[in-house]
Amino acid sequence: MVIKPHRILVGFFLYATIKLNYLKIVAATIDATVKGENANSYVTLAEANTYFETVPDSSTWTNKTDDQKNRSLISATRWIDSFVYYGDRCDDGQALKFPRNNYQVDGVELSCSKIPLNIKYAQYELARALANDTDAITGTTGKDGNFSEVKLGDIQVKYNTDSQGTGSINNILDVYPWLQSYLGAYILGGAGSFQMRVVRG
Repeated sequence: MVIKPHRILVGFFLYATIKLNYLKIVAATIDATVKGENANSYVTLAEANTYFETVPDSSTWTNKTDDQKNRSLISATRWIDSFVYYGDRCDDGQALKFPRNNYQVDGVELSCSKIPLNIKYAQYELARALANDTDAITGTTGKDGNFSEVKLGDIQVKYNTDSQGTGSINNILDVYPWLQSYLGAYILGGAGSFQMRVVRG
């Protein structure tokens, strides 16, 4: 049986088309809508690229594809959202932990109209770290925080496993302790800890 060249070309074209369409389907997409129900990032790819134009060494970011950058930004957001934070979500329907209100940092009330700069900085730097992590650490988070139940009598704490980061670690601060400089002021009880205040009547 002799396979004609034009059939080979047609077959290759169909394969390339299917492959390209598949890549389009699975490509990561950023949704940085503030208080959005489907938001998966605190920053856009354009914001991240602009940020890295201002740092001394941006090569570990600029050498990544847009899809790799998007995936690392989304993963960084999931890790950031694995912590319990002071204050309250601005909208019950928002997908992410920020924006928040009813809390002050350095005497300034958090705003429901924007994401704190330190949260954005944390995402930029963590995204770059994750994009260059050979172990491909990823994170996942739910909407209910790290704890599903807390009791005062005979103090009992139950972890909400749906909100925990998944990967080779339980706490991203164990691997990247510098994140505390960005997130420490917002995390309930301080970075990497849980504190409970009991007021006697």
